[in-house]
Amino acid sequence: MLKAAAAEVAAKQATSRLIGAALSMNGIFAVNKPPGISCTGLLDYFKRNIGRGSSAVPFKEHYEQEKELRISGKKIRRRRYSLNLRVGHGGTLDVEAAGVMIVGVNKGCKLLGEYLNCGKSYLANARLGVATDSCDAEGIITNISDPHAVTGEMLNAVIPKFVGSIQQMPPIYSAIKIDGKRLYDYARGGHEIPAGIKKRQVNVSSIKMLYFESPHSKEQLGRRVVLPVEYSDYFDNGRYRWSVDPGTMKVGSLMTPFANNPNLPFFQLLVQSGSGVYIRSLIDDMGSELGCAATMISLLRTSQGSLRLNHDTINVEDLAYVDRVIGAIRHADNVLQHNIKPQQTKL
Repeated sequence: MLKAAAAEVAAKQATSRLIGAALSMNGIFAVNKPPGISCTGLLDYFKRNIGRGSSAVPFKEHYEQEKELRISGKKIRRRRYSLNLRVGHGGTLDVEAAGVMIVGVNKGCKLLGEYLNCGKSYLANARLGVATDSCDAEGIITNISDPHAVTGEMLNAVIPKFVGSIQQMPPIYSAIKIDGKRLYDYARGGHEIPAGIKKRQVNVSSIKMLYFESPHSKEQLGRRVVLPVEYSDYFDNGRYRWSVDPGTMKVGSLMTPFANNPNLPFFQLLVQSGSGVYIRSLIDDMGSELGCAATMISLLRTSQGSLRLNHDTINVEDLAYVDRVIGAIRHADNVLQHNIKPQQTKL
């Protein structure tokens, strides 16, 4: 009895120390965001489980709960947190996008503005011959065109038109606010999109076509970068897995079943940009310039500022452990202290 009581007291004291350590954390760190969960959903997991360690809710369970709530279409109402921990993120990644996500903790939230405006790098996969209302594989098909006349050289030739300071129309499925309401709320609710949407000036530092493949001409140009297994399982073998008989691809259909249609030309880009650039809109505009529809089918943020994917990120499972998060904060601080310049991720 006495041993059990002592063990219980020791456990409570250990928990109290962890909570105290969590509340005293200050700084920023980078986490490897998986596809299929929103940035808000990931922060929710962090706030609810930090300090719980091996007793934390398994991330997969939280992930599935978030997925069910999102599919239901209902407004997600999150419960109050037991810890008074202030957290935020340094720039939204779409639900289906993955990669570097900057998280601010307590006083570190004041630093997030720097990351909203810093340079970012992305690896994007896309298809020619089809366009959607969201400019990605989650949208409804709005245009189907014959892509087989397009070559890799033609795609390379239009790329310079999208480098530098350019005017870009944001997609209707975006977090931009018009009249106090986010654009995606108008779109998802079936409401008329406000007329006040205007092109915005954004900066694209560089675009490199890594790979182009046309099944019609059998052309292959460049070398395709294979996504890490945790991403390829999702994009190639999971949500966007190609079925032998997915049905007929037509205007008005959901693009998701056709994202990996092997009959459509495929290309891969490495993009380095400033803040506010929508890579899916960039790809949609490239298709228009080519006279052929185009849609982004996957997006991986490979760096943000000086912090790079895998080099400087922790995994979602680490978010439940105070020591791992503190280690990540110290690492990020060390990177910034030494003023390590952003590097293009080796692919």
